[in-house]
Parts: sequence; structure tokens; C-alpha cells
Amino acid sequence: MNFKFKRKGFTLIELLIYSGILVISAGLMAGIVNTVSRSNLKTQVEEELNNQLMVFEEIFRQKIQAATSINSISGSYLSLEMSDSNKNPTTFSLADNIVSITEGSDSSLSLNNSEKIKVTSLSFTPTGPETTNISNAYHYAWSENMGWVDFAYPGSYVHVPIQDGELMGFAYVLSDDHWISLNCLSTNSCSTVDYKVSSDVFGELSGWAWSENFGWISFNCLNDNSCAIADYKVTKDNETGEFNGYAWSENIGWISFNCETGGDNQTNICSTSDYKVQDLRMETSAIKVEITLEYNSPKPELAISRSNTFVFNLINPIK
Repeated sequence: MNFKFKRKGFTLIELLIYSGILVISAGLMAGIVNTVSRSNLKTQVEEELNNQLMVFEEIFRQKIQAATSINSISGSYLSLEMSDSNKNPTTFSLADNIVSITEGSDSSLSLNNSEKIKVTSLSFTPTGPETTNISNAYHYAWSENMGWVDFAYPGSYVHVPIQDGELMGFAYVLSDDHWISLNCLSTNSCSTVDYKVSSDVFGELSGWAWSENFGWISFNCLNDNSCAIADYKVTKDNETGEFNGYAWSENIGWISFNCETGGDNQTNICSTSDYKVQDLRMETSAIKVEITLEYNSPKPELAISRSNTFVFNLINPIK
């Protein structure tokens, strides 16, 4: 018996349908591969950023914990006093998206490759309690009419806010054996006479101090709207704790807080009379580090940023 088989081909419609399915499937597969690839790239970038943050964290930890004190701290610059003379001082700085470390007389060493990972911001800040005391090295203000005013005299207990807040305690007039109160809370007299010296977030002081012997002492011409006649104020540097400027009393005249502006027309007289009032924030035992990294990529989806904040203690600070 002879059997004849008739082969049946694909119709045009079937071919179009199958072709469409293949095109859609290929497109879906390509999309899946592309998505997976992009996801893997993003994961790789995030891992590299995290690794770079870990490197920074470990280096900052080692150097800060080994330091004995802070030489200078301002924005993205930090200088540490080290017990090892070969590494003294140790400094960190940020320039052109690169963090560099310099130890002693050695050449600077870059801690990141900005072509791959940029450091877009870096900030070092002394941290600790909300208030600090006056330095035993720099604690004198000067008045031509009453001489030296001591802000760290035994029993004065002067407290200075690190940022904004009220000053507390007393200053002592050496030549006259009298106290100047910086806050009515110090004398428990706020119910009868409410006064205080305060600092704003920028370190500008205002308000009144009081002395039974000398009367009221103004720390800012804004207190009595007298700036058009005599533009004066006392300031404190929120990074170094150094006071500057003038206070005013009708009974004793001007009180200068820093030789840098202590001369006529606020000229520098430190070469002949080195004095200032400064608090102890520079001798803090902790430093806060805030850092932001960004992956250097022309593709917006890969230009990922990572920020972190670290706080490290000086293990054996010298006060």
C-alpha cells in the first residue's frame, strides 16, 4: 500500500505571529539582561562607596585616637598633635575632591582616587558637652581704667556655650577685688533683676553683665540701640573658642577681650601685650567627622552619593 503524506507549511499569518513572539521574547530577554546588568553595576558602585567609607573611617579612627591634642580644626582641615615626633603633626585636608593626609615631614598622601570616587564634602568639628570652661592659658581681658579682668580666677566658674546659649559665672577684677556677674542665675537674683550675657549660633554675644562696684556692662551696642554712636560687640569663635571685641560700661569705659584688636582703632598690640580670653573647646577629647562621597560617573543613575558621620575620641588627650 502506498501512503502519501501531505506536508503542511506555515501560513503567512502563523509566520507573522511566531516572528512577533520571537521579537517580543528577544526584547524581554534583552530588557531583563539590561536590568540585571544595571542592577549589578549599581550594587558594585554601592559596594565600592561603602568600602571607601570604611577606609576613611579606619584611617580617621587610628590617627585621632593616637593624637594627644588638636592643633587646629576648621571646616575640612584638621591638624593633630602626635606623640610620635616622626608623625607630628598629622594633618587632613580636602582639595579638588581628594582627601590628603600628611604626617610629619612626609609628602602628602591621597586617600581616594577622585576619578573613581570623589569626596564632595568633609567637615571636622570638636564635640563634647554643650558648655566648656575658660582656658588657664588665656583668660584675661583688659581695661585701661581698671586693669586686668580674669575670667578663670579661682571660684569664677565661668561656663561658655559651645554654640548658642547663656554664659554663666563671674569675672574677677584683679585691681579692685570685685566680681562681675555674667548671669543673674549665678547670683540667684533673677527674681529682682533679670540679666545675662548670651551667645547666638554665630558666636555674637549680647546682653548685660553686672557688678555691684561698677554697675552694668554691655556686651553689644544693640543692647541699647547705640550702634550709630559706638559700634561695638564681643564675639567668640565657635571653632577656636577665642573671644574678641569690646564690652562697654559707663563707669569704667571699654573692656578689650583680645590683643589682636586691643589697640587704637582696634589695631593689633599682641607684640607688646599678649592677652585674650579663650575657652577650652580646642582641648576637647572628641572630634566629629562628617563626610560625603560620590561615585564619579557620567551616568546619572551611577552617580550615587554616600554620607556618614563618625565621632572619635582622643584616647589620651593632653589637657
